[in-house]
Amino acid sequence: MTSMTDRKKIMKMIAFDLAGSAFLGISIVCFTVEADFAPGGVSGLAVIANDLFGLPIGLATILINIPIVLFTYRKLGKEFFLISIKSMLICSFMIDCVVCYFPAYYGSRLIASILAGTTSGIGCSILFKEGSSTDGTDFIIVAIRQRKPNLSFGLLVGIIDSCVVTLSIPVFHDVWSFVYGMIYTVSCGLALDITTKILSSAVLRETLLISNNTGN
Repeated sequence: MTSMTDRKKIMKMIAFDLAGSAFLGISIVCFTVEADFAPGGVSGLAVIANDLFGLPIGLATILINIPIVLFTYRKLGKEFFLISIKSMLICSFMIDCVVCYFPAYYGSRLIASILAGTTSGIGCSILFKEGSSTDGTDFIIVAIRQRKPNLSFGLLVGIIDSCVVTLSIPVFHDVWSFVYGMIYTVSCGLALDITTKILSSAVLRETLLISNNTGN
């Protein structure tokens, strides 16, 4: 039987998945799609697939992630695989069935790229906090670094995201789609770092409070 502690842990993970997925969904549906640029990673490929073939972005994300997950499964292990699959399904559901009804932003493409990157960075940070991910490119990077641990994580992310963003130029027939895609990437990285530090500080304060209460 599942203990009360396990139930609380599962509920907490699902809550983080829902919150993180909501931010990621808002980033893609409300800001990215209408601004006609593709973010980096699998999300960017899903946006391109949506523009070319009309596939729902959440479904396209799952289809693109499947071969990546299968390829990296043995490297990353069963636990990370199962946790991330759960997050992927929740995120795809949020994008295609919930966030799709949110109002889209039709203003400046520059502002849209900044807001898209910021909300995506917050969403990714929330998911990373629970040791999960919804983007198959993260699996590839982790698998590569297991073989080449000296390679820079930031460099690998930059290379993969730049390749995806470059693909958006012929798809959207606009060089500016590359520019806004790179602005998105920078904004996402900054928001990810800042949110991660905030969440880490909150966890540290919570741990210290519990320790002090236990000591008393």
